[in-house]
Amino acid sequence: MINLKKEYRSYIFFGLVVLAAFIFYIIFQSLSAGEEARVRKFILKGKRAVEAKDVLVCSDMISPNYKDKYGNRREIIIYTAQEVFVYYKEILISIEKMDIQLNEAEDQANVEIEALVLCRRKAEKPENVFEGEKGRFRVKLIKEDKKWQLQEVEFLEELTIMGQKIA
Repeated sequence: MINLKKEYRSYIFFGLVVLAAFIFYIIFQSLSAGEEARVRKFILKGKRAVEAKDVLVCSDMISPNYKDKYGNRREIIIYTAQEVFVYYKEILISIEKMDIQLNEAEDQANVEIEALVLCRRKAEKPENVFEGEKGRFRVKLIKEDKKWQLQEVEFLEELTIMGQKIA
């Protein structure tokens, strides 16, 4: 019995060393990552928030100074997101291409995204049919208070959301 305990101790010690090395690696990666990696992480966080239909996370990601060429402000975007989340039962996003361009000061970014969005309506259709829309759009980000925020969205192709044509 005593030998088994010593053997388990060595396994536990080895496991803790591997875990500590992994944690150190993750911390090092996050500290050494450039702004482009942080922008990519921000975009993927937004993708996950939309798929989870989390209005709070989405609204936290939008700059208080949001304004786009369609005349929308931050409040309108948040309200629209709530309506979309209620309208669709499920939202799936596949980002197929992401082109990130930072300015020299690395406090503003233009990101051109090509994505496939699949949505399933709630109760209108009893079958599990997904509506798909593939489109390209550009987002402008600004770094405010040391974190990235959405400043503007521009649709580069016509897009249908909740049965209405956009852009």
